[in-house]
Order: sequence, then structure tokens, then C-alpha cells
Amino acid sequence: MPAESINDRDDRAQAVANAVAHHAHRPGALLPVLHEVQQQLGWIPDDCVPPIARALNLSRAEVHGVVGFYHHFRRNPPGRQVIQVCQAEACRSQGAEALLAHAEHRLRCRTHGRSDDGAYSLDPVYCLGQCANAPAVMVGAAVHARVTPQRFDRLLADAGQTGAPLGIAAAGNPAITIHVPGDSTALAVDSDAVAAAIAAAAAGSGLDVALVRNGSRGLFWLEPLVEVETSEGRIGYGPVTVADVASIFAAGFLHGGAHPLRLGRIDDLPWLASQQRLTFARIGRVDPRSVADYEAQGGLAGLRRALALAPEAIVVEVTDSGLRGRGGAAFPTGIKWQTAARAPGPRKYVVCNADEGDSGSFADRLLMESDPFSLIEGMTIAALAVGSTQGYIYVRSEYPHAAATLDAAIAAAREARLLGADILGSGKSFELEVRIGAGSYVCGEETALLESLEGKRGIVRAKPPLPAIAGLFGMPTVINNVVTLATVPLVLARGAAF
Repeated sequence: MPAESINDRDDRAQAVANAVAHHAHRPGALLPVLHEVQQQLGWIPDDCVPPIARALNLSRAEVHGVVGFYHHFRRNPPGRQVIQVCQAEACRSQGAEALLAHAEHRLRCRTHGRSDDGAYSLDPVYCLGQCANAPAVMVGAAVHARVTPQRFDRLLADAGQTGAPLGIAAAGNPAITIHVPGDSTALAVDSDAVAAAIAAAAAGSGLDVALVRNGSRGLFWLEPLVEVETSEGRIGYGPVTVADVASIFAAGFLHGGAHPLRLGRIDDLPWLASQQRLTFARIGRVDPRSVADYEAQGGLAGLRRALALAPEAIVVEVTDSGLRGRGGAAFPTGIKWQTAARAPGPRKYVVCNADEGDSGSFADRLLMESDPFSLIEGMTIAALAVGSTQGYIYVRSEYPHAAATLDAAIAAAREARLLGADILGSGKSFELEVRIGAGSYVCGEETALLESLEGKRGIVRAKPPLPAIAGLFGMPTVINNVVTLATVPLVLARGAAF
């Protein structure tokens, strides 16, 4: 909805009332409330602060302080279309500064400003996780990569168009299964358009196909990487554009036919064949929203074993494995868990730090978008180990697709009884929720992240006490990063000695 059309006090009051009704019952509700108000209005007007403060039993100063701290929250109306050009180091190395200057000229809008006609707002953003395909631009919530000035101009013309469906399921047993990645890297280089073109070509030929939107395998220079299941295995073609679809169909790609873009069996490519993937073993192979696909490729073995162990035995297994934090500090994971397990408290939490903000680092995003169930399984095992019944995944606001993928995966996990009041019939419970940050680099530090989860400014806490003793809402808290937690299922499935 255009920001300038939201100028009636009744509309603003309704936006606040909606947000409060949806989120006030949640602990640390301020950031979720502010996100929803901004989603409805495009910004957070000053006169929305008093009713929010009253509803959440906060002072106006506290609410104003949070709004002013996070750069995602806007204090002024934006343009009808918000455009953000990444200015992190990887994108700058590929011409992002010149691209931003082109955007200013093309939009007739200064950086951090709004065009005179109200059509556009232009802002810098610091890392969209597309470092391998820089420079990157976000138009609304859609990320685009390999953006040249010419492509930027085309994006403006295409803004507002909807993408292709996530996937197409054929009736019965499809004769052919095609995989087109639907993670943010592939989407950023037009995989939705490629998927739509493949679906249309198959339908036009009366072919029985299933189109699966998997995640990327990490070969970003080949995206969009299209794979087709054949008797020889999965044969890859890439990078495929919409203009290539007709020719690969003509070449018989549904049966692995020869074509200049044919890569052969994906698993045989030297870059992949030289790797032993463990934590990342399933990325690109599975449908990231299918529990059945995850389990068919080795998932849930760790959780099933953990459910048969005493909490102390789970901690011992993780400790003996030597698993360390993968967020940078390399602190022994088992010691952190043991501390939280032994700490007294009526409630304990498991928190995933998915605030991955350093330019050049996007492993967390790749896992969340390509194999989210590994993270969910790892966090559930952590909860069993320390006696937690509630977990949070804190995702940076620059990763909207990762957050959406996690939300869908959590809903699927809950339906499959992997989460909730009776995990796999064990009588044990654990709930999980995605929380969105609001644009603060410092929230990658664990105690600042906890402050943000509590609905406060992301200010680093003094230590001691450690989060494992007094963390989220003052309770014992395990906080690990995405890769650490996603590795836990492997440790439990194969044993510490593996």
C-alpha cells in the first residue's frame, strides 16, 4: 500500500491494534509489533508510539529508543517502492558504489532519500548474503544479484510482478522430476522465471513432470542450475536462462540430452566430487519444505536416537564429539550445553544466532534456505539435552527468504510431530519460533542478540553472568549459531567417535 495513502489517524490506530492483537502475548513483543506496523504503514509514525507503549506496558522513551536504534525501522514515509543497494565489501569490489550512483541518477533520488514524486526510496544495505554473485539489490522483499546498471533498469520495469509457484506436483507418479533451485541466490538470478518457463514448456507438450524447488548446491556461478532425474542420476544444465529453455527441451534435456549447457552428472563435477559434505550433505538434494524428503535422505536419525537417551547422555555425546561453535569463537559446544543443563531455572531456552552479517559469509543462509530441517532437528536435540521447551531462531531482516523458508519448515515439522507437545510420541515438548532482527550489525554478538529478542536495543551485556546461566529473560540459555546446531543431528546419528 502506498505510504502516502496511510495518513489517517484511524488507519494508524488500526495498524497498531492489529499488531498488538497478533503479538502482545509473545515475550519480547516489541520488535514483532513494530515490524507489523511498518509492514502495514510503510513506516512507524510518532503517534503510533504511545498506544504501542501502553499496550506493552513500556514507556514511550523505551519504544522510541528501539525504533531509533535499528536502521530497518523508518521514521518517515518511504516511496511506493523501496530499493536497497548492497554496499558491503564483496559488492563494493564488484562495482556496487557505481551501481548506487546509477540508481541515484535513474531514480532521481539521493541515498537515504525519497524521490520527489514519491515513487521510490533508495537506501544502502549491508550484506544481502549474495556475495558470490555481487553486486546485489533488494527491490521490496525480492533480492537480485549480478546487477549491472542495465539490469537495474530492467528490474524497475519488472517491479511488482509476482514470481512462479514454489513447485509443481504432478498427479500420481510423475514420469520425470526436474529440480530448479528456489533459494535466494537462485531467485536473485531469475530462477522463478526459468521454473515458470520450464513448467509452461512441459505443459505445452503434455509432459508429466514434477517441478521441485530445491536449494542451491553452492555452485553459485552455475545458477540457475537445472537438474533432471534420469537413469544415470541427476543431470545438470546451467546456468539456464529463460531464453535457453526452448533449446534444452529441443535437445531432450528431460532425458539428459546433449546441449552446450549440459554439465553431466552433478555429483561427478570435480568441485563437488572432491568434497566430503557432512553438515551440508543435503543442500541442493532435498526439497527444503518436505519432511519426508529430509527423512528419506538421512534426516531425523539423530533426533530419534536423542529421544532414547537421557539428557546427560546427549550432552556427553556432543562433548565427546569435540563439536565447537562455528560462529567464530570455537567454544566447545558440549561445555556450553552442560552449563545450561546444570543451571537452575524454571524455564530454559535454546536460541539460534542466525544474524550472519559479515560480508563474504553466507553459510548460515545457505543452510536455512536449502536444509532447514537440519537446524530444526539440531535445536530440538539441544532442547532435550538441557531441558528447554522453547526455542528462537533470530534471523536478520536482510534475509526475508530464509525467514519464510524456516517458517514453512517449522509448520511442516509441527504437523509431522517433530515439534509441539508430543515430539514423535515421546511425551516431550519443544516449540520453535522465528524472530526477525531489524538491521543492527552488533546483534550478531550473542548478548546483544538476546537483548533484541527481549524487545530492547541490541546493546552488548557485560559478562558474567554467561547466557548459559542467565540469558534470555534472565533464564539459562543455550545460544549457538546455525552451522553448529545443524551439525548436532550428525553427531547423534553417527556417534561421537565418527
